Formats: sequence, C-alpha cells, structure tokens
Amino acid sequence: MKPTILLSLLLIVLQVHNGYGAKDSVQERIASSIDDFALKFSKLITSRQGARKVSRQVSSLQGGKNIFFSPMSISMAFSMIGMGAKSNTEKQIYKGLGLDKIDTSMIHKGFQEFLKVLTSSNHQGMVNMGNGLYLAKGIKIATRYNKDLQNFYKSEIFAVNFKDNVVAEKQINEFVKANTKGKIREVVRGLDPNTMMVLVNYIYFKDEWEYPFVPQNTKKGDFFVDDKTTVKVNMMKKTGYFRHVRDESLSCWVIELPYKGGAVAWFVLPDKGKLEKVEDGLKGETLSKWRKSLETGTQFYLSIPKLSMATSYDLKDLLPGLGISEVFTPNADLTGITGGGNKIPIFPPVQASHKAFLDINESGTEAAAATFMSSKVGAAPGPPPVPLVFDRPYFFFLMASVDGPMLFMGKTVNPAHP
Repeated sequence: MKPTILLSLLLIVLQVHNGYGAKDSVQERIASSIDDFALKFSKLITSRQGARKVSRQVSSLQGGKNIFFSPMSISMAFSMIGMGAKSNTEKQIYKGLGLDKIDTSMIHKGFQEFLKVLTSSNHQGMVNMGNGLYLAKGIKIATRYNKDLQNFYKSEIFAVNFKDNVVAEKQINEFVKANTKGKIREVVRGLDPNTMMVLVNYIYFKDEWEYPFVPQNTKKGDFFVDDKTTVKVNMMKKTGYFRHVRDESLSCWVIELPYKGGAVAWFVLPDKGKLEKVEDGLKGETLSKWRKSLETGTQFYLSIPKLSMATSYDLKDLLPGLGISEVFTPNADLTGITGGGNKIPIFPPVQASHKAFLDINESGTEAAAATFMSSKVGAAPGPPPVPLVFDRPYFFFLMASVDGPMLFMGKTVNPAHP
C-alpha cells in the first residue's frame, strides 16, 4: 500500500550587506498559536485569491483554488528569524505568529520540545524535522545565535561560496532532497551570487491510515466546485465508526481519521452553501472546542475525493497582512544574527514563497511543501450509517496527535485542479 507522506519545507534566504510526552502549558499555548496562525493565514490566502478574481473580472464563488501549507514550518522558521531580530522587527514577527504573549525564551524551548518529541525514535510515525543554515564563506554569526540555533532548532550550519551560485544551489537542493526523501528536488534556482545567508526549515511526515480505504471501492463521482462548476473525481468510500463532531453553530461536520503512528486528520465538511460561514468561524478556540467535543458511537458512510494539488504562495505579499512587514524592508533589525551594532539591511526586491504538494489516496496522504524567501543581503449491527459525502469544498487539518500541534492545513475547492 502507498504510505502516507506529508512534507513541508521552509527556505529562507537573506542577502546581507556587510557589516511530545506530556505538554506543559507553554507548549499548549504555542500549539494554540500555531492553530490561530494557520486559520488566519488560510483566510488571508482566500481573501487575496478573491481580490485577484475580482480584479480580473472572473466570477467564482470561492476563487476556485485549493489551499495547502504547513503552519508549523512557517512558524518555526520565522521564530528562528525572530530569535535574531531586535526591536520592532522582532515584535512584528512574534505578534504576527500569535506568540507575542509568550516569553521568547519559552517559545524557543517549546519548539525544541516539539522537535525532540516528533523526531524521537520512540515516536510511532515517521516525522523528520530540522533546519540548515548556509553562510557565505568568511561571514560569521553571533556566538549566541549560533549556539541557540543548534540547541533549540537542531540546525546544521554550512559554509558556502555563494559567488559560485550554481554550486551553492546544488548543495542546498541536495540537502533539501536528502531530508525530504526526494520529494523536494529543486527548492532554489537562480540564487543571487551576493547572497550571504540561507536558512532552511523542513518537516516530513510519513504514515498510513489506521483503517485504509479499499481501492476497489473507489468510484467516479461529481464534485460541486460552486453553483456553476461540477467536475468528475475519484471518490474513496468507507463505512465505519469515526470520532466526529456535528457543529450546529457553524453548520458543519468534523470527521477524524487516525494514522497508524498516532497522528490524526480532520476533514471538515460545511453544509451546502455554508463554506464561507465555516471559514469565517474558524478560530483557535473553534478547534479547541472540537477537540473536546469529538465523540464516537455513530456509523458513517464516508465518500472523500482522492486528491492531488500543488500550491505556491508569496509570503512577502501575504505576511504583511498579519503584521509581519518590517523584516522584508531595509529597516529590518537583524543584529542578533551577526552581533553587530548596525542593522542588517535587507534590500528589495525580496522574494518569499511557500510551495506545497499534496496527494490523498486510499492508503493515506502524500504531500510536499516548500517556502523560499530571498532578498538582497468492521461494522457492528445498528442503525444505517449516516452518509457523509465530501462532494463540495471542505477543509482538512493534520495534527501531530489527537491533542498535538497542527502540522498541515488545507482547503479543497476543486480536487480535479492540480
């Protein structure tokens, strides 16, 4: 059977001018902040997609685009940047991530614990998370930042000759390829030879459904993208008892599908015509309420599309919408990275993108994501099963465990669209 693979990679390039066991309350707060960030980021993507549709005079109820990204990857990478930021640049980053109410030293320890638990040999699922820092030869970073980067974020540090950008690109891409099991082969291309620093964050998840779908049961069916568009897709089918929530206030169903290693996927199906209502109501406290309300005892007949999608986001365009803007400007204060007394200017144009790939099949899910930022510097008898057909736009989340942090989030608008 094809294994479940979910993967996210965050690559940050800075071209600089010279010169889990039991979670404690902090981990729970960080996990909750990641949830909040994911939902806000998703809404931001939707609003920007909608704005582009209007500007192009294209009519579509939901913009017609799928969403998929890793809030864990983005949050961790920008927390590492925040660790080297000062003054307003630092404040913006942690506020935008929703972590401003937590002491920064505890934030780093929280991510350190996530890395430790999720990548432990005792963890039943396959999770690979880590970071790589590439420095131009001759460039030194502050001793404290160097030490903290390795201690809290498991970052490997390499010296690179960026002047030979072809060789540098190959070295970075090979590192990424090796740590993502070949799923991301070329995360950087056309690297500026004046680049001084490259920071890579990756997260790789591989597992199988605890109760796989039977491939022979997969049949073609209609998926209603909106009131004008219908596409034919392969629908996976399964009957069983699943943990679930019926949220009457938001008019949606939440179904939990477990993986063999302990992670869980939530599929959230809005009632017909209620997608925007559900999206507007998605908040951190909503997910917390669902966690506490999940129940069993009802048999469902599930029909869920096989899904393959690829996404790409411009973080420079999106993150200012969450208040993270100064880091992309010449006013960015990253003196904590070099230990110097002068600000490190980041000269426009800045490039920052998050790329992702997802494939959901009978055995599980296969996914990959990458973010690039560059700048100068069995059925029991009983009542008949409740039919739950995911034949219209829906949301899905992948959690590290039943009560663990969110690793991935997506919205399926058109499963026939790559």
